[in-house]
Amino acid sequence: MAELLSKLHDELLAMKCYLCKNVLSLPPIISICEDGKQLKCGRCKDINIPSTGRNFTLESMAKFFSYPCIYEDCNKSMPWDEVQSHEDSCAKKTIKCPIYYQDCEEIVMVQKLREHMENKHEYNIFYGSFTTVMTSDWCNIIVVIYSDQKFLIMIRTISPCHIYVTSLNNTDASFEYDLKLSSVHNDSHSVLIENQTIVKYNERDHCFRCIRNTCYVNYHPHSRINGNVPVNMNCKKIDLSSMKTLFGDVSEIRYTITFHPKEGYEENEKLVDCKSAMKYQTNKFPMENCTKLLRRQLQCPICMKYMMGQIYNCNIGHVLCETCRVQLNNCPQCQMELDSLRNHPLEHLADEVVFPCIFSKNGCHFIGKLQALMVHEQCCGFK
Repeated sequence: MAELLSKLHDELLAMKCYLCKNVLSLPPIISICEDGKQLKCGRCKDINIPSTGRNFTLESMAKFFSYPCIYEDCNKSMPWDEVQSHEDSCAKKTIKCPIYYQDCEEIVMVQKLREHMENKHEYNIFYGSFTTVMTSDWCNIIVVIYSDQKFLIMIRTISPCHIYVTSLNNTDASFEYDLKLSSVHNDSHSVLIENQTIVKYNERDHCFRCIRNTCYVNYHPHSRINGNVPVNMNCKKIDLSSMKTLFGDVSEIRYTITFHPKEGYEENEKLVDCKSAMKYQTNKFPMENCTKLLRRQLQCPICMKYMMGQIYNCNIGHVLCETCRVQLNNCPQCQMELDSLRNHPLEHLADEVVFPCIFSKNGCHFIGKLQALMVHEQCCGFK
C-alpha cells in the first residue's frame, strides 16, 4: 500500500503546470485541452485561456500528499493546504532582478537583494528615504531599505505620472509612505501626499515589464501575450498638467518618498484617554506624538504653511489653505475640480488650538495659537 501511494505521489509531482512549469500543488487545477493532458495550476488562475473545466478529481487526490516548495534553495515540504501560505512567506523566495532595463536577468533571493543591488546596481538603492529628479517620459526603479524592510519603487513620468510602491518583506510590517513633489525650477510650492498604501510585491502581478507593455511571459496575467490587462497595484497617479498651474515649469520634478509605520502600529506607542490627558499641564505637552499628528493636520499639504482663516477641501476630503485654493482649479492630490466647499470644523479648530513651537526640542518654551506661532517660528532663537 505504501508503495502504491508513493508511486501515486511521484506521478502527481511529475505533473507540471503547462504555463509556469511548477508542480500542480495549488488549486484550482484547470484542464486547458480536451484530453486533459495540459493543466494549469492555481498560481496561473488569472491567466485567461480557454479551458474545459476544473479537475476536481486530481485535486481530491492531491490533498493527501505533501509538496516541495517551488523555490530552489528551500528544502521544505508541506501539505496541500499550506503551500500557498508558505510560498508567500518563504525565506528562500527568489525574484528576477527588477532592474531589467540594465539587461540584468539574474534570479535573486529576496533576502540577498540588498547585496545584489549594492554590487550590481549601486545607483538604484537608497537607505531610509528616496529623492530623485526626473524629466518627462522617463522610468526609474529603486530599492529602498528602511528599518530593515525592503521596498521596491517604480516611477513612470508619462502623463499622468505613475508611482508604484511595493513591499518585498515576508510579513505585513504595516508601513505607509508619504510622497512629496516639487519643481526643480520653482521650489516655492510643493505637494505632499501622505499615508499612501503599500502593496506586497507579487512578481506575476507586479512585473514592471508588464507595466511598460514589454513583457512576453505567458504566465504573467498582464503581459502582452495575455492582452496586457492593466496592472492594479494601487499606484498613485499624478496629473502633471495640473502641476503646471502650481509649479509653472514641470519639465523636471523632484520626487521624495519617505516611509513610516502606520499610525498605531508602534508597540511602544501609548494611548491616553481624554480624562487622563486633561491632567497634564498645557505647557509640558507630554503627548509628543499626538501633537505632531495634529500639527500636520493643520498644515496645508501644498504650501506646508499653517492653515488659518478659510480652509477648503475637495469632494473626497483633501484639504488646502485659502491661498492655494485661489491659485488652483483642481485638487493636486486627486485632480477633482475644486468648488467652494469649506471645512468649517477644521477652521474652528485652527482658531482655537494652541501648540508648542516646532523648535521646542531645542529648548524653546513658546506656546501659542497658529497665527502667533507662525510669526514666532520665523524668528525663533532656537531655530
